[in-house]
Order: sequence, then structure tokens, then C-alpha cells
Amino acid sequence: MIKKILLIMGILCSLSASATEKPFINEFTIGFYFPSINAVVSRTDFHIAIDMWIKEFKYAVNINKTNVKLFDQMEKMKSAFNNGELDLIIAPPLLIVNHLDLNTLSDGFAGTSTTGEPYDIVVLARNDSKISSINDVKDKRLVLPENDELAKVFINSLLVPIYHQPYSQVFRSTLFSAKQNNIIHQLFFDKADVGIAFLETFNLMAELNPQIRDKIKILNSFPINSPNYCFFHYQFPDKIRKHLIARALELNNSIRSKEILSNFKMATITACPVESLTPFITLKKQNKLLEKLLEKQ
Repeated sequence: MIKKILLIMGILCSLSASATEKPFINEFTIGFYFPSINAVVSRTDFHIAIDMWIKEFKYAVNINKTNVKLFDQMEKMKSAFNNGELDLIIAPPLLIVNHLDLNTLSDGFAGTSTTGEPYDIVVLARNDSKISSINDVKDKRLVLPENDELAKVFINSLLVPIYHQPYSQVFRSTLFSAKQNNIIHQLFFDKADVGIAFLETFNLMAELNPQIRDKIKILNSFPINSPNYCFFHYQFPDKIRKHLIARALELNNSIRSKEILSNFKMATITACPVESLTPFITLKKQNKLLEKLLEKQ
């Protein structure tokens, strides 16, 4: 009887050990397109958050060595990704569509906004600027986020069909701002008439100062779940990829992990399939047609 009990206990211990055994990976390298990260968080907050993020990943996968590489140019990130130097990339979705072969991507994850609504990008206008639609922005003052290809392509997708000119020729002047909240301030304090920013930023600032909604209105919007989408390299082991994604999603249920999310200006983590890039593929195709139209002018 004792032998049977010991045998059963041995089997149970064996099953428990196998169930909790973590997959092993010798090296895991993450590539960040830093200009878009820096637009949301400071460099100090970023490094604090990424250190915590890596520790969370190690709860799910036994990682011997983790590398974090920051890129200021998308072409360099593309080269590193294509050469197999990066296992996971984090970058704005339109830049991913413009620079990478989508066949080299595998599903990943993304962070949703702190307001619980989609980030979206929106075209904003001052209420006293006599702008009721995008048709009224000729010779007005524009403020755009720096290093934001999506903002430029989106505003051109609205302007070129109407004015047959790019935004640089439609507006009287164009300012660029590194920080999203500064774009709202430029509009609020009458330094610009039209601006492009995240709906997330606009909503958060309007909560703090309701007068913002009295002075600024939304003209147009483009759907975007997050400023940056995360995708794995298609050759990255599928089993380990699923473990890492599962761990990322578990952050939503962990009080200890809220600091990671808040440092990245996120509320929750959500799955991010490659198919989520479809709106940006469509916008890219539309942009190419509009560029040909401008060439004929």
C-alpha cells in the first residue's frame, strides 16, 4: 500500500514538474522604433518599464539573455529584422507596412489606451477658426507631431482629393511638436488652427481642462488601436511566441504589473494579429494613388 502511495505521489510530482516547466530560449532580442516611443514616454520611464517588462517575460519563458535595441531609422530596423537579429519589433503600424515584408511577421500584441477607447488619430480644429470641415483649411496654420508618418499620410489622404496639393502647400504654415499634449496646447492658445493628435491625448487633456472641448473640435479620425504594434519574426519558435503573448495578456490581471502599463501609457494589452494592419495597407495604397495624381499636376 505504501509503495502504491509513493508511486502515485511520484507520478503527481512528475506531472506537476512537467506542467510548470518553462520553455527555454538562449537569447531574445527586442527592437524598438524609438521616435514613436519617445513621443509617448520619456527615455527614463521607458527604460524602467522595459526592465520590468523583461522580468515579466521571464516568468513565462526561461530566457538566458535579453537584448533591447533602439532604432531611430526604420530602414535600420528593417535590415536587422530581415537579418534575423530581432525576435520582436515594436513600431508604428504604417511604418511596419511601408518598410517590412508582411510575410516575415507573426502575430503579437499591442497596448490599448488609458481611457479604454481606441487611440485613433484625429484632425482637430479651433472652433473660432471658421473651419467646419476639411474643405475650409486652406491657408490655415497646421501643427503636426514630429516623426509621425501616419499623421502626414492621413492628412494628405484628406487634402489631395480636394485641393490637389499636399498639406505643405495647402496650409499657410506648419509647426512640428515632439509631444502630443503640446499639439493640443498649440491649438488651445491660438498658435495653430488645425492639428493632428491622438484621440487618447485629446480626451485625457479635456478631462483635466473641460475648456479644451469648448475651443477645439474633431474634424476627422483614423482608427488605430495603439501608437505601436508588436510583431514577432515569423521564424521565432511558435510555442515560445504563444507563451510570451499569453504572459503579456496576463499583465491585464496583475496589480503588480499596472506600473508597467502606466509607464507605457497603456491600460491593457490586447492580441495583435498581422491582419490588424489591413487599414494601413489600404491607406498605403491610397497614398500611392494620390502621389501619382500629384505627379500629373
